[in-house]
Amino acid sequence: MPAANQADKPTVKSTGKAVVATETKSVTRKPTEVLLHGREGDTRMLIIRYTKEGFDLSDVRDMLSISDLYMAHGLVQRITGKSLRTVQRLAKETKPVRLNQQQSTVAFQYAQALEHAINVFGNQQLAEDWLKKPCKYLDGNIPLELIDNSLGFQVVEDYLTRIEHGVYQ
Repeated sequence: MPAANQADKPTVKSTGKAVVATETKSVTRKPTEVLLHGREGDTRMLIIRYTKEGFDLSDVRDMLSISDLYMAHGLVQRITGKSLRTVQRLAKETKPVRLNQQQSTVAFQYAQALEHAINVFGNQQLAEDWLKKPCKYLDGNIPLELIDNSLGFQVVEDYLTRIEHGVYQ
């Protein structure tokens, strides 16, 4: 069986008395995959095209729902610039509600930052812990609060890359 197919299957752990299936982290979809909703997205130009078209509000809400941190901080309001009540009303629309280009870009930045942090720290809980705490390298700013700004997002991404390569302060 190819390695890619093995990664998608749950692992099976024997406890001596019974066999217990445990899910692997790879079974859950990555934040960018949830946001792209099955569309191809391996090149930056495709991502630019998708953000120009605008993501569906439902896909953004699904992406945010995979993170307790993102749900607790009301990021759907930060991304859309609308109140919680307005977002709830829009979610009930029969036609899919599309975000504009700027909102879609910010949503993708949140998805990419969480995904990168998970890759760097090894699991989602550690990634979320890092995203919500002030960081000395970021002048005491909280990474989560920088992501909605394109320059702040780049600084967070650069620092995650430095951590990944062992070049950090």
